[in-house]
Amino acid sequence: MTVKTHFHASTSASTTAAINAKDENSEHAMAIASYLEFTKILLPTMAKAANKLNTWPIHNDHCFQRVVLDTICQAPWYDVIPSPAYKNLSLEQARAAKALCEKIANNQVCLTTLNNKSKAWRIKQAKFDF
Repeated sequence: MTVKTHFHASTSASTTAAINAKDENSEHAMAIASYLEFTKILLPTMAKAANKLNTWPIHNDHCFQRVVLDTICQAPWYDVIPSPAYKNLSLEQARAAKALCEKIANNQVCLTTLNNKSKAWRIKQAKFDF
């Protein structure tokens, strides 16, 4: 007995889309988890280490989160991303946040410059023109 199967391109496309969506969701969750681990644990620990105490301008988890998110948004993050930010990061933003955290940890970017830019965006926003 011969069994004929009918293969539809739309079925294949939808299956591929579902697999890609699952992969993207997994990557998204992993990027956010990495960003949170860096900003809540790793970077504050590095900043508070004796050899970093005088060279890193920030030490607290919320400061690292502010600097990373402001940098990827190029503005105060709350003007771009709904709160809570970590739950509302797009895949692209989560990837960028994770990559920036890695660069900070590896001293590939100047944390003082990033912090100053973050503060400047917030001061600029607070000014009123009358």
